[in-house]
Amino acid sequence: MLFRTELTVPAFPFPVNHRHNIMLLGSCFSKNIGTRLQMYKFNCFLNPFGTVFHPEPIARLMDYVYFGNMPDPDTWMLSQGVYVHPDFHSSLGSTDKDSAVYKTESIIEEMHDKLSSMQYLFITLGTSIGYTFRDDDSVVANCHKIPAAYFDGVDSDVHTMTAALQTAIQRWKTMSPELQVVCTVSPVRHIKDGIVKNMLSKAKLRLVTDLLCKELPYVSYFPAFEWMMDDLRDYRYYEKDLIHPNEQAVDYIWEKFSNHFFTDSTRELIQKIDKIFKAEQHRPFNPDSDAHQLFVRQLASDKAALLRQYPWLNI
Repeated sequence: MLFRTELTVPAFPFPVNHRHNIMLLGSCFSKNIGTRLQMYKFNCFLNPFGTVFHPEPIARLMDYVYFGNMPDPDTWMLSQGVYVHPDFHSSLGSTDKDSAVYKTESIIEEMHDKLSSMQYLFITLGTSIGYTFRDDDSVVANCHKIPAAYFDGVDSDVHTMTAALQTAIQRWKTMSPELQVVCTVSPVRHIKDGIVKNMLSKAKLRLVTDLLCKELPYVSYFPAFEWMMDDLRDYRYYEKDLIHPNEQAVDYIWEKFSNHFFTDSTRELIQKIDKIFKAEQHRPFNPDSDAHQLFVRQLASDKAALLRQYPWLNI
């Protein structure tokens, strides 16, 4: 007897391994999966500009990287004592404007230089609902706690979001011919505007990903949203806020991700790295004991053995 609607997808035709360069852009799913990829020592650039939820600001970030353009210094704003920019996350802000500008420009320059060698781009879309400044039609990436009176709410249409992402993706492909793009829709619910609007928003995003897959042969879809909403489908897989997937849910989707994108040899290497990672998290009762010193030597030996077998691994 089956007690839930399980979802299976075939293996990805272009498997991901530790030698590939990977970038993840978008909302919380990117962070959850990207953190695992970094933990297991993949060459992974995780949201270098911070978390972004709406497709249009994501496309604009991709254009910053593609063109290598720097934001106009006059477009930085002071919010609660911190200089911030509407196109970037607050993590790039600073109490010193020059520091904020330098930090952001350095990231743009670094990502531009690495774009030609990028093999995989994962884009996670969070919501179609965004905000624009009242004198500008561009959807901002972050409101930075600026008073709501300065913004107008907008629920972007499918074709506008699709066009923005399609153009940005096509530009990246011209610079990185090997690039494979994987789109996902975040299962995190944005219920600030209500559950009904959230479901409409997710439906729009799902249409965006479907149109991108139909228009661009190097774009595919990974069903993280469906695994959370239709396969797990239970509040026991959520955090206390009943919005964000909990660790058990992330573990489950990571397992599906691994089965879809990795070969057996890559999963075997992940297990070896995981063993070392867990050993490094060990906190000894007595660091000076003979037993712990033996443990430390064994850990160093295990690392050395792993590097002999995989000399290119960044561990």
